[in-house]
Amino acid sequence: MDIPWAQLLIYLHTAVVLACAVRVLYKQRNTGSAFAWLIVLFAFPLLGVVAYLILGEPRLGSARAKRSDEMNRFYSDFADQYLSDMGWDGADRISTHYLGIAKVATDSVGLDVTKNNHMNLLATTDEIVSAMLADIEAARKSCLLAFYIIDPQGRIKEVLNAVIRAAKRGVDCIILADAVGSHAFFKSEWVDLLRTEGVEVHIALPVGPLRTLFTRSDLRNHRKLLLIDEKIGYTGSYNLVDPKFFKQNSGVGQWVDVMMRCTGPMVLEMAAVFYADVAVENDENLTEVQQYLKRYIKDIQEIVPESSQTQDIVAQVIPSAPSQTERIIYETIISAIHAATQKLVITSPYFVPDEPLLMALTTAAKRGVDVTLILPAKVDSLMVRYASQAYYPVLLRAGVKIALFEGGLLHAKTMTVDDGYTLFGTVNMDMRSFFLNLEISLAIYDQKMTAEVSALQQQYLAQCRYVSIKKWQKRSKWWGLVENTVRLMSPLL
Repeated sequence: MDIPWAQLLIYLHTAVVLACAVRVLYKQRNTGSAFAWLIVLFAFPLLGVVAYLILGEPRLGSARAKRSDEMNRFYSDFADQYLSDMGWDGADRISTHYLGIAKVATDSVGLDVTKNNHMNLLATTDEIVSAMLADIEAARKSCLLAFYIIDPQGRIKEVLNAVIRAAKRGVDCIILADAVGSHAFFKSEWVDLLRTEGVEVHIALPVGPLRTLFTRSDLRNHRKLLLIDEKIGYTGSYNLVDPKFFKQNSGVGQWVDVMMRCTGPMVLEMAAVFYADVAVENDENLTEVQQYLKRYIKDIQEIVPESSQTQDIVAQVIPSAPSQTERIIYETIISAIHAATQKLVITSPYFVPDEPLLMALTTAAKRGVDVTLILPAKVDSLMVRYASQAYYPVLLRAGVKIALFEGGLLHAKTMTVDDGYTLFGTVNMDMRSFFLNLEISLAIYDQKMTAEVSALQQQYLAQCRYVSIKKWQKRSKWWGLVENTVRLMSPLL
């Protein structure tokens, strides 16, 4: 008997949906993500299947997948052969209370804890840009930039012109920018101008219709790095943007960022992350990169005594990426929260936890830890805002303090634990940063630097209003329904 075409299509469509559902159950390690995808598949069958095939799994492409193990070996070999042999291993300087957290990252990534580092916290855009400009103008060997967003407006034109001047002096200048985050940059005249003047410009994780069939287009390189002569390194929350111009139509005010200017052995680890990212994008040999970095060991030796006179900070560089370092930054954050005994303060522009993270925070508050979340009062994503607010009642009932920053979009990503541990870098408190983006973080095992970051967090709190559980419970029930509905999709945000 002939089956009508319409019925055949229904059977075929049902089979595809079920096949995707089975794949979700096999591939999605996070229960929340699996549940959210099953809802999408069955609530929006056709769109759900297309969405899952495009966005469902962290596919960075076969070439990058094949090189994941190679990149980890590169990190580990570099640390073992060069950094450890120079006497910069700082693991023995870490308090036993935090030693396990450091081991989680070292075993996964391969980059060691180093000592004899110097850090300078830059808390305003003017401080950040001015310091960057001074270091770029002083560069003699290399000037390396990796940013998720490069927006060539305002003072960023000064930075790009400074890079051009450095290239004209014979400095090796390389820019790596994310294809999506820096879309406007790649469409501008700046790329041709930079290349004409001798600056290498590379696209991180390029996108396109054909690439979508083999790679997941929303996996982004979210790292922010500036490296000068492999001696000076910057990282933190700051994209290469001028907040007076960037996203001024979004209604959230100016973005508020923070960066760390670093010198010492950890800069070579940051350089290793940078060169590995460039090498993978261009199919270069990582062994050659390792030999290139070896040339800078002597330079680092020369500046370590100078920096150690004022600071001797023990720190660890933690790069994270899907399929390469698995759940490393997530595990580090969970471990650090559980390690808190007195005080825990977190700043993040986007806060969409899963159940283990939510439980870690609420359990910490219940066992007497003073837990404070500093979040922006307004964010540039309505979905994230609603999903985040859905967790407020649980957090507030457990005793977690929620402070909403009203001085703009607080984009800083910091976590301080008691008085001896800081996590600082590019990671937001959401599943995208934990499992999907390429990120970079600094684990800082130092009381003085933790006190500096804590003082900055207190400055943010001075511009905050606290969420009251009584007032929150008096809101219309309708808002709770909206937020809890959006929360079902939170593992996908």
